Amino acid sequence: MLKRQWTVVAALAVMATQTACYNTRVATRAQPAGPAYTDRQWFAVGGLANLSQPAAQNCQHGVSWTESKLSGTDWLINVGLGVAGGIAGALACSNGTGDWNDVAGQVGCGWVGAALVPFLLSSRTVEYTCAAAPDYNRPAYMPPPTNNMMPPPAPAAAPESASQY
Repeated sequence: MLKRQWTVVAALAVMATQTACYNTRVATRAQPAGPAYTDRQWFAVGGLANLSQPAAQNCQHGVSWTESKLSGTDWLINVGLGVAGGIAGALACSNGTGDWNDVAGQVGCGWVGAALVPFLLSSRTVEYTCAAAPDYNRPAYMPPPTNNMMPPPAPAAAPESASQY
């Protein structure tokens, strides 16, 4: 029994130490405008397929910074999906008669279900701040804005013909 308790403690310690590895932060040179927003993103197939709309669609001038992380809520969601997958996997390998003679096979199916369901569906938390509108009336001592902040050039006027008939 003591071995089982230490195994659980070790597994929880490994899970707790891995939370920092799942943070990604991107910062731009644009000035932030407004509050920080939080959005939950859903992914399938280990993060290869995005199931939700991209974050920061409400930002008219892009984002100032964004951070994607695996928050405590996302851990709970993934653990819940793993438990549900384990139960579904164990039930899928039962013969339907209620006979639990092949416990080892059902435990194996439970482990496969517990690993497969969070792989097929998972969530992440995205925090972001919208960028401020570019300021075109900058003082002379400030550097010019970058190309992604410049307004589009005005259309050139068609040259007038020199000869009129």
